[in-house]
This record gives sequence, C-alpha cells and structure tokens, in this order.
Amino acid sequence: MTERAFPPAAETVPLYGAPVIGPDETVASIAAALAGSVLAPAGRLWWLAVAGTLVPILVWAGLRSAAPAVFGPAAAAWWIGLAAGCLLISGLLLLAGVAWRCGIGRLTQTAALLCAGLAALYPVPVHPVSLGALLLASLGLWAAALLPDLTVLRDAAGPDRRRARLYRALSAGWCGSALQWLAWERACRGFGLLGILAAVAVLIDLALAAALRTDRHDTLLPVALLVEAVLSGAGLIAALAMTLRRGRGLDGLITGRHLDILGRLLLAFGLAALYCHVTEIVTALLYGDAAERARLTRRLLGDEAPAFWILMLAGLLPTQLFWIPDIRRSALALGLIGGLVAIGLGADHVLATRIGATGAALADLLTAGVATLGSAGLFVLGLLLLFRLVPPVGIAETRQLALAQNAHAAPRVPETAPDARPGPFAVQTLAQPPGQPPGLIAIFASDAGLAEAARGLSGPRAPRLDAFGPVPMPEAAAALHREERSLNRLALFGAFLGFAAFLAIRIAGLAGDMPDGPASVAALLARPLSWPNSWPPAWPTAWTTPWPAAWPLSWAMAAVPALSAAAAGGVLGLAVALLSVVRAGRAGRLPPAALAGHFVLTIEPSGAPFIPAALARRLNALPADAGRPLALYGLAAGEPLR
Repeated sequence: MTERAFPPAAETVPLYGAPVIGPDETVASIAAALAGSVLAPAGRLWWLAVAGTLVPILVWAGLRSAAPAVFGPAAAAWWIGLAAGCLLISGLLLLAGVAWRCGIGRLTQTAALLCAGLAALYPVPVHPVSLGALLLASLGLWAAALLPDLTVLRDAAGPDRRRARLYRALSAGWCGSALQWLAWERACRGFGLLGILAAVAVLIDLALAAALRTDRHDTLLPVALLVEAVLSGAGLIAALAMTLRRGRGLDGLITGRHLDILGRLLLAFGLAALYCHVTEIVTALLYGDAAERARLTRRLLGDEAPAFWILMLAGLLPTQLFWIPDIRRSALALGLIGGLVAIGLGADHVLATRIGATGAALADLLTAGVATLGSAGLFVLGLLLLFRLVPPVGIAETRQLALAQNAHAAPRVPETAPDARPGPFAVQTLAQPPGQPPGLIAIFASDAGLAEAARGLSGPRAPRLDAFGPVPMPEAAAALHREERSLNRLALFGAFLGFAAFLAIRIAGLAGDMPDGPASVAALLARPLSWPNSWPPAWPTAWTTPWPAAWPLSWAMAAVPALSAAAAGGVLGLAVALLSVVRAGRAGRLPPAALAGHFVLTIEPSGAPFIPAALARRLNALPADAGRPLALYGLAAGEPLR
C-alpha cells in the first residue's frame, strides 16, 4: 500500500475554501523563484538589515563581559521555549501530513535550530543532555528537509562555480531517485517524531527545574509551559512569515490561507494558555494554603506584578483579537500580534525562574530583557545569513503541493524533445560519455504515468529500470518494488544506544560517590540528576545553589534526560541511515542535468537482449493517459531510432 503525503491531484477543493498555494505556481516557477531569491545578489536592504543587527550584538557582548550576572536562566528558558514550540509545530504538521505546512515548514525548522543554538549561549536551567537533544533534533530535521533543495540550487548556480561546488558537497549525492525519495519521506517523519520527543522532554525538564528551584509546584506548570511554547513558536513564525512574504515577494507560496491558519493557531493556544493561568489563580483562591495565596498576591499586586501583567497584556490577551476574521487575515496585524506574543511570553519564564519573594521581579524582568536583546540580534543575523544560502521555503514540498492543487503545475517537455503528439514518435539520440551501455530515457508528466510505464515494461526478462523526479514518487517506488527498512532499524538502535550510554555514564559517575560499591539502578534513580553533582556551574542570581546529594528526587529526574539521550541517539542513527541510502540511490545511470525537474524513467540492459526500438514501441503502444511518455531519448551512438 503506497503512502501519500498530500491529497491526490484529483482533489481540487482547497482547504477551508481558500487556496494554500498560488494558482499560477508550477514545478518550474517554484524552483526559479526560490533558487533565484537565494542566488540573486544581496540588495541594499539586506546589508542595512545586517548592519542593524550588529548594534544590539555589540551591546550584548559588552554587557556579557562587564556584567555576566545579567545573563540569567530566564533568557535561556525563553529561547528553549521558542525552539521547542517551533519544533513541536513542525513535527506535528509533518506527521499529520498537513498540506499547508509547506509555506512555513522551512521557516519553522530554521527558527527552531537558531533558537536552540542561542539557548546554549546562556547558563541553561535544564540538563545539558536535554538541550543537546533539542539542538540535535532541530539540526537533523532542518538538514534532512533541505537535502533535495540543494540539488536545485546546485543546478541553478551553474555559472557560480564556488556555490555549485558547495551545494554539490552538501547534497551528499542526491539525485532524486525513487529510493532516495522513499527514504527521505520516512527520514523526515522520523526526525519529526524524535523532535517532538526532544521538545517535550526539555519542557518537562524545565518544569521540574522550576519546581525544584522556586515555589511553583502546581501540576499545571508542565502543561502551561508546553502550551506556551507552542504559542510563542506560532507567534514567532507568524511574525517571520509576514516579514518574509513581504520582503521576498512570496505571496504565491505564503498565501492568505496561511494568515488565517496561523491566526487560528494563535487563538486556540492563547485560549489554552489563559485557561492554565486562570485555573491556577482560581485554585489558589479556593483551595490554596496561606503560602499559595501569598504567592498569588505577589503575582497580582506585589513585586511579581510587572512580569505577570506583561504576560497577560502582551502575551495572552492580544491573541483574543483573532476572533475577528478581518484581524486574523490581516498580514500586518498577524505579524505585529505574533511578535508581541512571542516577546510577552518571556515574562512567564522570569516568573518560573525566580525563587520565593526576592523583591526583584522588575529587576529580573529588565535583566532578562537586556540578556535577550543581543541574542535576538544574533537570531535575526542568523536568519539573514542562512536565507542567503538556502531557500526560505521548501522547494520539494511546495512542488508536491503545486502538483496536487494546480492541474497545470506538471513539468513540461524539454524544448529539445521531439513532438509529444498522441501517436508514436521518434526517439531522439542523446549524447553520453564514451563506453556507456545503450539505454533509453523516458519523460513523463506525473508519477502515476511513470509507474504505469514501469509496470508495462515489467516481466521475467525486463530491463533494469529506475525512476527520478522532482518530488516524492510513491507510486513509482511501488511499481519498481523499492523498499527501505534500514531507517527504522538504525533509528531504534541509535535510540537504544543513546539511552544505554546515558545510564552507563550515570552509573559510572555515581559509583565513586557510594560507600557500598557500585551503584544499582534503583540507587541511581533515587539520586539527584547532576552532571556532575555541582551542575549547573556558576549560575547567576539565586540559581547558583548546587544540587545536594541529599535531595531525594523522583525517577522523573533521571527518566527525562534519559528520554532526551534516546532521542539524540535516534537522530544520529537516522542520519547515518539516510546518508547511506542517498549514496546507494546513485547506483545505475543518472539522467542528464538538462532533464532535472522532470519525471524520468531510465531503461538499461539487464543481461537479456536489449532492443531499444522494441522497448520504444511498447511504450508508444501504452494509452496516452496511462503510461505513454511525453518524450523518449535513446542513449546509443549512431542514427536516431525509429
């Protein structure tokens, strides 16, 4: 049974009555627009934006060296929340096969990667394994989704030899074969799943750290951090998507439908976050003890009030404006409110990282703002630089969406091809390197047509067939009996190794501390999780207190980083499996570069007598809508075949 990532081409009704891709977008136009936006010379506006990011970065660097105390865990927690939220959105949409994710998928993955990297610049309030797994999962998903786009950039950057060599090296031998596309789809889903696990684990770790270090022990805290992470990630993506849509002229790829969906997403998770905070307040008023009510008073009217009301007025309440359809579908309103929400939710991390009534909530808020100012400049600078090297929207996924939504999006026959009339036509000879065996190359309009031709040529003495295309080809892979099972096995094996390695290191680290010999697993899980026991080292503010060995912590303090270690191991195993399949997918004849972006079937000798003219007649005899190629090329020296 074949898998489809998008609705079939016959489904012409757009989602919610509005298109998710421009009606004029085709396979060729998408590649030209996105590759052109990367390869075009940088304009004056881009250089001004880069110069503008340098000012906060320099201020941040100066404060970091002069007053390191301003770089507290609240800034790190804010970046972790943004990274986890973006990774959750990307992974969930990918696993669900949601078609409209194509316009924002690359932006979401890039934001997750940059946010996770920026969180590592601060003293993080989570275990380093949890943050490392988040960073590794973000990198794996971003790099895997980018792999087929690099070949498009390689071909488009032909005159620029340095860029062409760079993209050729980064593409790792990608040629768009049916086996490679099959492995790519499964690997992306695997990276998405592992990213979700890493994101959930780091948020639980963040909640446990807040419960240990502060007076916030409510059971809704992990849920609130998870909801707010997705909300802040959606706000960041909304702001960036609107800026990208306006700056790069990508209205056909990031459409008005994306505005409406992002607005609904912000509205839904804004309601969920409001529910968490209102429930916390009502529970403290009705059932809380004196300490809980005192903390609520500080939050509403005391020293924590500035952070709390910034959270409410900037982070949560503005999302309720999206009940109004005109505001929800306005690009300007969506971008402004999304950015405001992403910034305002940082106030909750200030509240979650404070210890008791220190009387310094306003100072903590200003500290967190200063600490994130320069890193926000680094984030913008990273986006500007990355989107000068890679397309801001995924080419392969957007092409697949265009083929599903636009009937005219299929690649056209190359100009050098013979007349593609309904009847039999001549086979044009195509130049090839000396010493190569003879063969045929057939061009098709779709994956389905290529699959029908492959079935028509199958048999006990069939030639060697392979398929290449600009998008995933599930029907062609099924017709050619391509299967790939090593990805799941290596991912599971890597996850097991990561989990086992974490436990082994923990046991080895604790064995020397225990007076009665080697530590057992039970003793391991009963001890506090530290790396070493004095982790985290030299944190500013009140987080400098080490984790004493006398604290009896629950099994979750070991289980959460162990889950992160398993996710990191799974990412590494999946990456190794994907690269090996990509290398193996280059076996056999490759179509010429002039046919890139087309559905191509290569036909080669396999031991039986190879008669290209007979094979051409068999292909021409197939129905026009069920396997007959648009063009045929003969790969043999001499006169063209008739």
